[in-house]
Amino acid sequence: MTVQVVDETLFHSLDPVLLRGSACASCGAHVFPAMGSCPMCTGTDVADVALPAEGRVWSWTTQHFEPKPPFRTDSFAPFSIGYVDLGPVIVEGWLVGRTQWTIGEPVRLVLAHAWTEGDASIHTFAFESAGAAR
Repeated sequence: MTVQVVDETLFHSLDPVLLRGSACASCGAHVFPAMGSCPMCTGTDVADVALPAEGRVWSWTTQHFEPKPPFRTDSFAPFSIGYVDLGPVIVEGWLVGRTQWTIGEPVRLVLAHAWTEGDASIHTFAFESAGAAR
């Protein structure tokens, strides 16, 4: 089965998995996903940066109902969504592996299966407990 990602522009690299953000040279703001200008100061001197792969749960919730299109999965099960503090930026993403989390808990970036399309496994970024086995 072929592995693909939902949007290649979200990633700085896939091995290791790192998200692609941008950093403003004028004010130092970091954003995700990467942008061509700074949403804080409107500066245009921004550079692509690899964001940290580890962070801490800033906030989270568990969704117990199936998302509406265009979002999809192969089969529905309750899932957690959280904000993860990566240091220079807070990123929203799946929290995988369970549905109960603790604010401040250490997590790390992973690729997670989102859905299957034909013979391709479509993946997106997610965060798992930093204590989870790889």
